[in-house]
Amino acid sequence: MTVLKFDSSQITDEASISQAVERVVNTPPEYLLVTVSGMGQTEKRLLEAGEKSASQDLVLASTLAEGIRTFHMQVARQLTSESTWSETQSFLSELFEELSDLLKGMCLIGELSIQGRIILKSYGERASALIFAQALREKGVAAQALCTRQSYLGKRTSVTEELQERTRSDFSRQISALSAQSTVPVVPSSLCPDTF
Repeated sequence: MTVLKFDSSQITDEASISQAVERVVNTPPEYLLVTVSGMGQTEKRLLEAGEKSASQDLVLASTLAEGIRTFHMQVARQLTSESTWSETQSFLSELFEELSDLLKGMCLIGELSIQGRIILKSYGERASALIFAQALREKGVAAQALCTRQSYLGKRTSVTEELQERTRSDFSRQISALSAQSTVPVVPSSLCPDTF
């Protein structure tokens, strides 16, 4: 399997994502896996929002989160055609609503744990995966983002090793099934199975 990895410095805006997409377009789709990090400074900003929320400054945390949401919506809009924009917008809106709820919970608890940091970073990766997969589809490449909250949380926060192994196995099967259909899986980099 060919794995193309794009870290945060390689996908910072619409232009750099377009370049990364062209690289994928020019790679044979059979057994191709794309992994993405959060765009640019997104993960840093998400952690800032979490820290502000945990220190009871929900207004500033919400302002930071809104800035992140706006940035991603603008990039997605530039990469998405009119006919598919509403679907992309809906997916991203749902993702950032989850983030808002998480920040409110952190404010109530007054703590930002290591797990909380991992989960916060996942929102940047998940947004990147959604946008990147849509940008690939706009270029005629069959692609699907594998970035559900269940996949991420199962991989990172399961309490038993057996459940972690089952989640990894299910995720690997999803990747293999998409590859067998010549569909490019776009996966958050922290979820990329070690076996690929």
